[in-house]
Amino acid sequence: MCYRTTMATTFTRIEQEAIVLGAVMGMIDEMVNHAIFCPLGEKRNDTNLLPKTSETLRQFSTLLRDFLSPVTARGKDPLPFGLDRPEDGNKATEFTTLFYLRQICGSPLIGTEIAPLKSVVRDFAGWLEEIAFVPRVWLSNIEVEVDLRIKRIDFIRISGDIGKHNFLRLRGQTNRLCAILLENGITIDESDAYLALPDCWDWFHTHLLAYHASNIAEYLNNIRYGIRAYIEPVAKARYRITDSVEGLDRYTFERPDEIMNKFAWAQYFELLQGSLREPYFPQFSVSRSFKSQF
Repeated sequence: MCYRTTMATTFTRIEQEAIVLGAVMGMIDEMVNHAIFCPLGEKRNDTNLLPKTSETLRQFSTLLRDFLSPVTARGKDPLPFGLDRPEDGNKATEFTTLFYLRQICGSPLIGTEIAPLKSVVRDFAGWLEEIAFVPRVWLSNIEVEVDLRIKRIDFIRISGDIGKHNFLRLRGQTNRLCAILLENGITIDESDAYLALPDCWDWFHTHLLAYHASNIAEYLNNIRYGIRAYIEPVAKARYRITDSVEGLDRYTFERPDEIMNKFAWAQYFELLQGSLREPYFPQFSVSRSFKSQF
């Protein structure tokens, strides 16, 4: 059993980078795979990636919500692994996993080929911050129709939380919904916001997220390949054969002196090892017809 103590472990920056990249790869592997999405077939460009069922779309939404959530700690405790706290700002993506990817792109330590990852992280964050225009949104339970302007990250977060939680745990999102509608010239109270949640699910999840799921999956998959491109040259350079057993090589990777923590070393090792395996999910690009609305 692991007991909570007041003694905090200190992590070096390269250890933090390995942990963040390991976490991101794990999250994307859970979101963009053949269990959630239908096979692409032979077509890789100008295509569409479809969720297998409504339930796998809901699973994708829940996992995506976690990816677009801040790293938290109890009370005033430091963040896990000594990670930096984002500063207050007007960009919602600062309070997501993308914040730590941007830090890595600004000061890379493990590898050198950072340009592909930096480009897709910038583009995905920019896409999430953009305002979507959704005409004639009808919230039937409160008899409100609105030509809605909403940040994409907002409808993704709201739909993800509605799909995951009972209304007893949705006060934060009802407050956010009140604020979004006020920005659109509609004033509602808290009770109205709770009543509107089923309609918000229909619009934000069944309508908007379903339309954008393939586009979001493309961004996430490109982040995965960006990390691979960043890690693979290091993996090849640090690969060391230790011995051979019945014709099979046993190997390790040369360990940087700055990686001392056991968990950080495990994440670093898996990153390097994974980059040398054949990718199980291909790169693809989604047709513009699935990107042009909302």
